[in-house]
Amino acid sequence: MPVNPDYEELFAKLNAHRCKYLVVGAYAVMHYTEPRFTKDLDVWVEPSPRNANRVWSALLEYGAPLVGMSPSDLCKTEMVLQVGEVPNRVDIMMAVSGLRFSVAWRSRVRSRYGRTRISILGKRDLIRSKRRTGRPQDRLDIQNLQARR
Repeated sequence: MPVNPDYEELFAKLNAHRCKYLVVGAYAVMHYTEPRFTKDLDVWVEPSPRNANRVWSALLEYGAPLVGMSPSDLCKTEMVLQVGEVPNRVDIMMAVSGLRFSVAWRSRVRSRYGRTRISILGKRDLIRSKRRTGRPQDRLDIQNLQARR
């Protein structure tokens, strides 16, 4: 799978600031299965005050449009920050349906995106989140994930 340099830069900034984050969504599915089309990169960040400050600093360095926001916004579980445009958009999420970050963090999988280390949502948690969402693409993703045990 080709590496998007913007995504790799974002991961590098998050790592440099010691942020707790998990790659979720299609990129997590592709880690366990095979490449497929996606319009964005989904990144779930721990919505704690300490991590929010770290993520805020990383996003500022990355050049994310944070006008009118504050670090405390990154603690609001209903919040999704969209950075960039499709097909290179990044969705920074503070919650994933049916999962708790602290539990998912313990079962994360460490991998690489290009030369940068990343943390990916564990396969069981990924399937659980896909079941909760229930869109047609999520059902296909679940089939692909389960076929590759």
